[in-house]
Amino acid sequence: MRRNALLAGCLSAVLAVTACQDPKNELTAPATPGTAELQQQATLTRGDASIKMSSARRVVDIIDPLRVVTPTACDDNSPIVQYFLTRAFQIPLPTLSLLINNWADLVPTYESLLFQTRNSATFFGYNGEYNTRMTQTERDVKSFWDIKSDDIQVLAMHGTVLQDPTRVVPTYKSPEFLGLRDRTAQLWAAQDRDAMLNVPETNGGDHPLFTFNAFAISAPEIGIPDKIVMGDGILDGYKAVGFDDVALPSIFAHEFAHHIQFERGYFDELPPGSDPKTVDQAELTRYTELMADAYAAYFLTHSRGAAMNQKRVEQFLQVFFQIGDCAFTSSGHHGTPTQRMRAAQFGFQVAAEFQKQGQILTADQFHARFVEKYTTFVAP
Repeated sequence: MRRNALLAGCLSAVLAVTACQDPKNELTAPATPGTAELQQQATLTRGDASIKMSSARRVVDIIDPLRVVTPTACDDNSPIVQYFLTRAFQIPLPTLSLLINNWADLVPTYESLLFQTRNSATFFGYNGEYNTRMTQTERDVKSFWDIKSDDIQVLAMHGTVLQDPTRVVPTYKSPEFLGLRDRTAQLWAAQDRDAMLNVPETNGGDHPLFTFNAFAISAPEIGIPDKIVMGDGILDGYKAVGFDDVALPSIFAHEFAHHIQFERGYFDELPPGSDPKTVDQAELTRYTELMADAYAAYFLTHSRGAAMNQKRVEQFLQVFFQIGDCAFTSSGHHGTPTQRMRAAQFGFQVAAEFQKQGQILTADQFHARFVEKYTTFVAP
């Protein structure tokens, strides 16, 4: 069963993920305790365009952070949401509205998705501060799992690309993003550049609004190599809320797990216990996302993996799993925080069981154990 990968992958920091499917939806700053000045900000609206990524492409975990929060019993208020909102609304509202109208906050994502390849100039973090850790994490994760991974390019996403119309214009014009006409693309790119250079609060693009994102893609049929892209903003955000030690390997391990799924065909599976006639995209996405959470947790705490302290990983995941994923019927639903933590705890338990023997399960062996337990993760 083929996945609509882009829509299935729409994750958000402050979201009702439904806006992934309708880019014309209004974007309203969510009310968050203690930030009354944010509550006063006006409605933000997108330009009259839509993302056109084909269902034949597989992209997971795209983030579009400025979207409506749906009030539910699922709490999507967390330190990382507070951080993102505070930083986003430091940008003067006229400029912020212009950038959102221009989809500028997603340009770095699609520029890296569609056009970037790894080269000697690739660096991680606003100033390359994550280079060493990223290299080590990539090496450790790739050597841990038994899939072909030497072809997976690990790339960075920088908001400073918005200063360069020669890269922004082709992104806007790409039929996989907005497919704008040349004149409109040129205009929007010029406006974006002006905001980066003349509005100090954008920090030239080194701002979480533009790179609060990490994703995996597999699209060889259109000439895009397998990639994991790590945004500057999401790494800096977790550093700001006290998780600098664990965020990078945790996020990377989750994205790498999606490449395990690409490689082994797990995206084509139906969740255990589901009805092929009634299963919807939300359930399909939840299944693969909970699986990725479990794979990541297994690597992070295994003695031959990242060998991280389980309690510390749990502390991070409690924040990571609260990033707004409460839109239960959305095609991009990743599972509730409780469900995601159950999947992660399963990964911890399997790591503890097998590391005593010095054993690393193969990707298929771990998958079989996950499938066996899956219904317990989503049970009421």
